[in-house]
Amino acid sequence: MGHTLAGLLGSYGYVIVALFLIAEGCGIPFPAETMLVTAAAVASRGTLSIWGVGVAGVIGGIIGGTAGYVIGAQGGLRLLRRYGKKVHIDEARLTRSRRFFERRGLWAVFICRFIGWVRIIVPMLAGISHMPFARFTAANAAGSIVSAAAYATLGYLFGRDLPGLEHHLTEATLVGLGLIVLWIVYTRVRGGRTAEAR
Repeated sequence: MGHTLAGLLGSYGYVIVALFLIAEGCGIPFPAETMLVTAAAVASRGTLSIWGVGVAGVIGGIIGGTAGYVIGAQGGLRLLRRYGKKVHIDEARLTRSRRFFERRGLWAVFICRFIGWVRIIVPMLAGISHMPFARFTAANAAGSIVSAAAYATLGYLFGRDLPGLEHHLTEATLVGLGLIVLWIVYTRVRGGRTAEAR
């Protein structure tokens, strides 16, 4: 994987970094995180500019996240209403999703920029839930800037051992996903107890 990404970087430079992030935002599971880290590692050897890599990561993240939001807002709700029962999503769950994005949407969109598959899903859910676009844009931009800076810095500093770095990033992603699952379970149990108390 690393050699393939390095080859793409050699041919297309910063553009391919941004395109990977945009494609991921549109729901295509491209290894955008790995591409960004690889680009930063290449920059540490003098082939690319680390500033260029960071800017490409920010631009790609902002455009990709916005594209995911628009896809969710324009067609996501129709798809969920048509096929939602097959994946156990009904009107009640959609209502809870809207309430969630009203209360915690800013943090959800910001944090999703750091976690693999969540980065693909959350912008679309924000669009489906009709999270105010200005709030989404602010959180998406902030998350894109901070996450691009973080991944670019990691790749630049530790890129000489890319396999090891990618392994640790995968572990961190799994921990993040586990914490999200635990938080969802906790809120559901808490909500159920509140409903029983009423």
